[in-house]
Amino acid sequence: MFSSTKLVVFNKSSVRFIQTELPIKPVIDMKYDLHLPKRSVIGKMPYHVEEPIVFVHGLFGSKRNYSQDCAKLANLLQTPIYTVDIRNHGESEHALPFDYETITNDLLHFVKKHNLKTPSLIGYSLGAKVSMLSLLREPSLFKSAMIIDNSPVEQPEIVPFLKVFRKACVETVTKSNISANDKEYRSKASKFMSKYIPNAGIRGYLLNNCLNSKPKYQSPVINYDDGKIHWRNPVLQLSGYSEENVAAWPSVPEGAKFTGPVGFLRGTKSDFVLQKGRDAIQKLFPNNRIYDINATHFILNERPSEYVGMVADWFKFGRHDVEKLSAKKKSQNAQL
Repeated sequence: MFSSTKLVVFNKSSVRFIQTELPIKPVIDMKYDLHLPKRSVIGKMPYHVEEPIVFVHGLFGSKRNYSQDCAKLANLLQTPIYTVDIRNHGESEHALPFDYETITNDLLHFVKKHNLKTPSLIGYSLGAKVSMLSLLREPSLFKSAMIIDNSPVEQPEIVPFLKVFRKACVETVTKSNISANDKEYRSKASKFMSKYIPNAGIRGYLLNNCLNSKPKYQSPVINYDDGKIHWRNPVLQLSGYSEENVAAWPSVPEGAKFTGPVGFLRGTKSDFVLQKGRDAIQKLFPNNRIYDINATHFILNERPSEYVGMVADWFKFGRHDVEKLSAKKKSQNAQL
Protein backbone atom coordinates (compact mmCIF):
# COMPACT_ATOMS: atom_id res chain seq x y z
CA MET A 1 0.00 0.00 0.00
CA PHE A 2 2.78 2.41 0.91
CA SER A 3 6.17 2.67 -0.80
CA SER A 4 9.22 1.45 1.05
CA THR A 5 10.49 5.00 1.27
CA LYS A 6 7.63 6.16 3.50
CA LEU A 7 6.42 5.68 7.03
CA VAL A 8 2.93 6.48 8.19
CA VAL A 9 2.37 8.30 11.47
CA PHE A 10 -1.05 8.11 13.08
CA ASN A 11 -1.98 10.55 15.83
CA LYS A 12 -5.23 11.73 17.37
CA SER A 13 -5.75 14.56 14.90
CA SER A 14 -4.27 13.42 11.62
CA VAL A 15 -2.52 10.90 9.47
CA ARG A 16 0.81 12.13 8.15
CA PHE A 17 3.17 10.50 5.71
CA ILE A 18 6.84 10.71 6.65
CA GLN A 19 9.32 10.04 3.86
CA THR A 20 12.71 8.54 4.58
CA GLU A 21 14.33 10.22 1.60
CA LEU A 22 14.38 13.87 0.58
CA PRO A 23 12.47 14.79 -2.59
CA ILE A 24 14.42 15.91 -5.65
CA LYS A 25 13.76 19.52 -6.68
CA PRO A 26 16.05 21.32 -9.14
CA VAL A 27 14.83 24.75 -7.96
CA ILE A 28 12.94 25.97 -4.90
CA ASP A 29 11.49 29.30 -3.85
CA MET A 30 13.62 30.32 -0.89
CA LYS A 31 11.81 31.85 2.06
CA TYR A 32 13.00 35.32 2.93
CA ASP A 33 12.64 38.34 5.20
CA LEU A 34 12.86 41.90 3.92
CA HIS A 35 14.54 44.52 6.12
CA LEU A 36 13.63 48.04 5.05
CA PRO A 37 15.61 51.08 6.19
CA LYS A 38 13.97 53.47 8.58
CA ARG A 39 13.09 56.85 7.15
CA SER A 40 15.38 59.79 7.82
CA VAL A 41 14.58 62.38 10.48
CA ILE A 42 12.54 64.23 7.88
CA GLY A 43 9.85 61.64 7.39
CA LYS A 44 8.92 62.64 3.85
CA MET A 45 12.41 62.19 2.46
CA PRO A 46 12.81 59.13 0.22
CA TYR A 47 15.17 56.25 0.79
CA HIS A 48 18.66 56.89 -0.58
CA VAL A 49 18.81 53.46 -2.16
CA GLU A 50 21.71 52.45 -4.40
CA GLU A 51 20.61 48.83 -4.83
CA PRO A 52 19.03 46.02 -2.82
CA ILE A 53 21.32 43.57 -1.01
CA VAL A 54 20.75 39.84 -0.53
CA PHE A 55 22.28 38.16 2.54
CA VAL A 56 23.07 34.43 2.22
CA HIS A 57 23.81 32.49 5.44
CA GLY A 58 26.13 29.56 6.09
CA LEU A 59 25.70 25.85 6.83
CA PHE A 60 23.15 25.25 9.63
CA GLY A 61 22.43 28.97 9.75
CA SER A 62 19.23 30.76 8.80
CA LYS A 63 17.86 34.20 7.98
CA ARG A 64 16.57 34.47 11.53
CA ASN A 65 20.10 34.30 12.95
CA TYR A 66 21.08 37.56 11.29
CA SER A 67 17.85 39.56 11.34
CA GLN A 68 19.20 42.16 13.79
CA ASP A 69 22.47 42.52 11.86
CA CYS A 70 20.63 43.03 8.58
CA ALA A 71 18.19 45.49 10.14
CA LYS A 72 21.19 47.56 11.27
CA LEU A 73 22.80 47.33 7.84
CA ALA A 74 19.56 48.38 6.14
CA ASN A 75 19.55 51.54 8.24
CA LEU A 76 23.28 52.23 7.91
CA LEU A 77 23.13 51.84 4.13
CA GLN A 78 19.56 53.12 3.62
CA THR A 79 19.07 50.08 1.44
CA PRO A 80 16.57 47.20 1.58
CA ILE A 81 18.19 43.93 2.58
CA TYR A 82 16.74 40.51 1.82
CA THR A 83 17.79 37.64 4.06
CA VAL A 84 17.10 34.21 2.56
CA ASP A 85 16.92 30.66 3.87
CA ILE A 86 18.72 28.25 1.55
CA ARG A 87 17.18 24.82 0.92
CA ASN A 88 17.18 22.47 3.95
CA HIS A 89 17.56 25.46 6.28
CA GLY A 90 15.22 27.75 8.19
CA GLU A 91 11.75 27.91 6.67
CA SER A 92 12.73 26.80 3.16
CA GLU A 93 11.90 23.45 1.63
CA HIS A 94 13.88 20.30 2.38
CA ALA A 95 15.07 18.82 -0.89
CA LEU A 96 18.00 17.45 -2.86
CA PRO A 97 20.33 18.15 -4.58
CA PHE A 98 22.34 19.96 -1.93
CA ASP A 99 25.34 21.32 -3.78
CA TYR A 100 26.66 24.70 -4.86
CA GLU A 101 25.32 24.54 -8.40
CA THR A 102 21.77 23.86 -7.17
CA ILE A 103 21.78 26.41 -4.34
CA THR A 104 23.16 28.97 -6.78
CA ASN A 105 20.25 28.17 -9.11
CA ASP A 106 17.90 28.87 -6.19
CA LEU A 107 19.57 32.24 -5.53
CA LEU A 108 19.55 33.30 -9.18
CA HIS A 109 15.89 32.26 -9.37
CA PHE A 110 15.16 34.38 -6.28
CA VAL A 111 16.84 37.50 -7.73
CA LYS A 112 14.98 37.18 -11.03
CA LYS A 113 11.61 36.27 -9.52
CA HIS A 114 11.70 39.31 -7.24
CA ASN A 115 12.90 41.51 -10.09
CA LEU A 116 15.88 42.81 -8.13
CA LYS A 117 17.84 45.28 -10.25
CA THR A 118 21.63 44.73 -10.05
CA PRO A 119 21.61 43.72 -6.37
CA SER A 120 24.71 43.23 -4.28
CA LEU A 121 25.39 40.14 -2.21
CA ILE A 122 26.61 39.41 1.30
CA GLY A 123 27.59 35.77 1.72
CA TYR A 124 28.93 34.01 4.77
CA SER A 125 30.71 30.62 4.75
CA LEU A 126 28.62 28.29 2.55
CA GLY A 127 26.63 31.37 1.52
CA ALA A 128 29.92 33.01 0.52
CA LYS A 129 30.62 30.27 -2.02
CA VAL A 130 27.04 30.45 -3.31
CA SER A 131 27.45 34.21 -3.70
CA MET A 132 30.79 33.90 -5.51
CA LEU A 133 29.43 31.28 -7.90
CA SER A 134 26.39 33.48 -8.60
CA LEU A 135 28.69 36.41 -9.49
CA LEU A 136 30.65 34.19 -11.88
CA ARG A 137 27.61 32.52 -13.42
CA GLU A 138 25.75 35.76 -14.19
CA PRO A 139 28.10 38.71 -13.67
CA SER A 140 25.80 41.24 -15.36
CA LEU A 141 23.10 40.50 -12.79
CA PHE A 142 25.03 41.89 -9.80
CA LYS A 143 26.75 45.10 -8.77
CA SER A 144 29.13 44.09 -5.97
CA ALA A 145 29.55 41.77 -3.00
CA MET A 146 31.01 41.25 0.45
CA ILE A 147 32.29 37.70 0.94
CA ILE A 148 32.75 36.66 4.57
CA ASP A 149 35.44 34.11 5.38
CA ASN A 150 35.54 31.81 2.40
CA SER A 151 37.38 31.47 -0.89
CA PRO A 152 36.66 29.92 -4.32
CA VAL A 153 38.67 26.71 -3.87
CA GLU A 154 38.15 23.12 -2.78
CA GLN A 155 38.75 22.68 0.96
CA PRO A 156 39.11 18.98 1.82
CA GLU A 157 40.79 20.00 5.08
CA ILE A 158 37.45 21.20 6.53
CA VAL A 159 35.59 17.90 5.91
CA PRO A 160 36.47 16.40 9.35
CA PHE A 161 35.27 19.60 10.98
CA LEU A 162 31.95 19.41 9.09
CA LYS A 163 31.51 15.71 9.93
CA VAL A 164 31.77 16.48 13.65
CA PHE A 165 29.14 19.19 13.22
CA ARG A 166 26.64 16.87 11.57
CA LYS A 167 27.37 13.96 13.92
CA ALA A 168 26.71 16.17 16.94
CA CYS A 169 23.39 17.25 15.45
CA VAL A 170 22.33 13.73 14.43
CA GLU A 171 23.19 12.08 17.73
CA THR A 172 21.49 14.83 19.71
CA VAL A 173 18.17 13.99 18.07
CA THR A 174 18.67 10.19 17.85
CA LYS A 175 20.47 9.30 21.10
CA SER A 176 19.94 12.04 23.70
CA ASN A 177 16.35 10.95 24.41
CA ILE A 178 15.35 14.49 25.37
CA SER A 179 11.61 15.04 25.61
CA ALA A 180 9.97 17.87 23.70
CA ASN A 181 8.10 18.71 26.93
CA ASP A 182 11.31 19.16 28.92
CA LYS A 183 11.64 22.84 29.83
CA GLU A 184 15.41 22.45 29.89
CA TYR A 185 15.59 20.72 26.50
CA ARG A 186 17.98 23.26 25.05
CA SER A 187 20.49 23.22 27.92
CA LYS A 188 20.35 19.41 28.00
CA ALA A 189 20.95 19.28 24.26
CA SER A 190 23.93 21.60 24.70
CA LYS A 191 25.36 19.38 27.42
CA PHE A 192 24.92 16.29 25.22
CA MET A 193 26.66 18.00 22.30
CA SER A 194 29.59 19.16 24.43
CA LYS A 195 31.36 15.80 24.08
CA TYR A 196 31.59 16.46 20.34
CA ILE A 197 31.85 20.27 20.36
CA PRO A 198 33.50 21.77 23.49
CA ASN A 199 33.07 25.34 22.24
CA ALA A 200 29.87 26.75 23.77
CA GLY A 201 29.60 29.45 21.10
CA ILE A 202 29.58 26.92 18.27
CA ARG A 203 27.04 24.79 20.13
CA GLY A 204 24.86 27.86 20.56
CA TYR A 205 25.04 28.54 16.82
CA LEU A 206 23.91 24.99 16.03
CA LEU A 207 21.25 24.94 18.74
CA ASN A 208 19.40 27.74 17.00
CA ASN A 209 18.04 24.83 14.94
CA CYS A 210 16.88 22.74 17.94
CA LEU A 211 13.07 22.44 18.12
CA ASN A 212 10.62 21.16 20.69
CA SER A 213 7.51 21.97 18.65
CA LYS A 214 6.33 21.88 15.06
CA PRO A 215 7.92 24.62 12.93
CA LYS A 216 6.15 26.73 10.32
CA TYR A 217 7.64 24.57 7.58
CA GLN A 218 7.19 20.87 8.35
CA SER A 219 9.81 18.68 6.72
CA PRO A 220 8.59 15.62 4.78
CA VAL A 221 11.30 13.52 6.48
CA ILE A 222 10.87 14.54 10.14
CA ASN A 223 8.28 13.06 12.51
CA TYR A 224 7.33 15.91 14.84
CA ASP A 225 4.78 13.77 16.68
CA ASP A 226 7.18 11.41 18.45
CA GLY A 227 7.48 13.55 21.59
CA LYS A 228 11.23 14.21 21.13
CA ILE A 229 13.29 17.23 20.18
CA HIS A 230 14.22 17.68 16.53
CA TRP A 231 16.56 19.63 14.33
CA ARG A 232 15.20 22.23 11.94
CA ASN A 233 17.45 20.74 9.24
CA PRO A 234 17.11 17.18 7.84
CA VAL A 235 20.47 16.23 9.35
CA LEU A 236 20.00 12.47 8.87
CA GLN A 237 19.37 12.84 5.15
CA LEU A 238 22.20 15.33 4.61
CA SER A 239 24.91 12.78 5.31
CA GLY A 240 27.75 13.41 2.89
CA TYR A 241 26.02 16.37 1.25
CA SER A 242 26.73 18.68 4.20
CA GLU A 243 30.37 17.61 4.25
CA GLU A 244 32.02 16.82 0.91
CA ASN A 245 29.69 19.07 -1.09
CA VAL A 246 30.14 22.02 1.27
CA ALA A 247 33.93 21.68 1.14
CA ALA A 248 33.85 21.53 -2.67
CA TRP A 249 34.11 24.24 -5.30
CA PRO A 250 32.54 23.65 -8.72
CA SER A 251 34.53 24.03 -11.89
CA VAL A 252 33.94 27.33 -13.67
CA PRO A 253 34.58 28.09 -17.37
CA GLU A 254 38.11 29.11 -18.30
CA GLY A 255 38.38 32.89 -18.22
CA ALA A 256 35.31 33.36 -16.02
CA LYS A 257 35.56 36.35 -13.74
CA PHE A 258 33.51 39.03 -12.04
CA THR A 259 35.02 42.48 -12.54
CA GLY A 260 32.78 44.39 -10.15
CA PRO A 261 34.09 45.29 -6.68
CA VAL A 262 34.20 42.42 -4.19
CA GLY A 263 35.25 42.75 -0.56
CA PHE A 264 36.54 39.76 1.40
CA LEU A 265 36.36 39.69 5.18
CA ARG A 266 38.84 37.13 6.55
CA GLY A 267 39.02 35.81 10.11
CA THR A 268 42.67 35.91 11.20
CA LYS A 269 42.14 32.75 13.28
CA SER A 270 40.36 30.93 10.45
CA ASP A 271 41.77 28.62 7.77
CA PHE A 272 39.08 29.36 5.17
CA VAL A 273 41.12 31.97 3.27
CA LEU A 274 44.64 30.60 2.82
CA GLN A 275 47.18 31.47 0.11
CA LYS A 276 45.57 29.16 -2.45
CA GLY A 277 42.30 30.97 -1.77
CA ARG A 278 43.92 34.39 -2.17
CA ASP A 279 45.35 33.32 -5.52
CA ALA A 280 41.92 32.13 -6.71
CA ILE A 281 40.31 35.35 -5.47
CA GLN A 282 42.75 37.46 -7.48
CA LYS A 283 42.12 35.38 -10.62
CA LEU A 284 38.31 35.29 -10.42
CA PHE A 285 37.61 38.61 -8.70
CA PRO A 286 40.41 40.96 -9.80
CA ASN A 287 38.83 44.08 -8.29
CA ASN A 288 38.94 42.88 -4.72
CA ARG A 289 40.00 44.09 -1.32
CA ILE A 290 40.68 41.75 1.59
CA TYR A 291 40.01 42.87 5.16
CA ASP A 292 41.15 41.09 8.33
CA ILE A 293 39.17 40.73 11.53
CA ASN A 294 40.40 39.13 14.77
CA ALA A 295 38.12 36.09 14.84
CA THR A 296 37.76 32.43 13.96
CA HIS A 297 35.47 31.32 11.14
CA PHE A 298 32.52 32.29 13.37
CA ILE A 299 33.04 35.99 12.74
CA LEU A 300 29.37 36.89 12.80
CA ASN A 301 28.89 35.46 16.28
CA GLU A 302 32.23 36.53 17.75
CA ARG A 303 32.45 40.08 16.36
CA PRO A 304 28.86 41.11 15.51
CA SER A 305 29.23 44.88 15.85
CA GLU A 306 32.66 45.01 14.27
CA TYR A 307 31.72 42.96 11.21
CA VAL A 308 28.51 44.96 10.65
CA GLY A 309 30.56 48.16 10.70
CA MET A 310 33.13 46.75 8.27
CA VAL A 311 30.44 45.54 5.87
CA ALA A 312 28.73 48.93 5.97
CA ASP A 313 32.03 50.72 5.33
CA TRP A 314 32.71 48.46 2.35
CA PHE A 315 29.41 49.30 0.66
CA LYS A 316 29.63 53.00 1.55
CA PHE A 317 33.28 53.67 0.75
CA GLY A 318 35.51 50.65 0.08
CA ARG A 319 33.89 49.39 -3.09
CA HIS A 320 33.91 52.88 -4.60
CA ASP A 321 37.63 53.19 -3.88
CA VAL A 322 38.19 49.85 -5.62
CA GLU A 323 36.15 51.02 -8.62
CA LYS A 324 38.18 54.25 -8.86
CA LEU A 325 41.44 52.31 -8.68
CA SER A 326 40.24 49.93 -11.37
CA ALA A 327 39.22 52.84 -13.65
CA LYS A 328 42.61 54.48 -13.10
CA LYS A 329 44.45 51.29 -14.09
CA LYS A 330 42.31 50.96 -17.24
CA SER A 331 43.11 54.55 -18.18
CA GLN A 332 46.83 54.03 -17.64
CA ASN A 333 46.82 50.82 -19.70
CA ALA A 334 44.94 52.59 -22.52
CA GLN A 335 47.69 55.21 -22.71
CA LEU A 336 50.46 52.64 -23.09
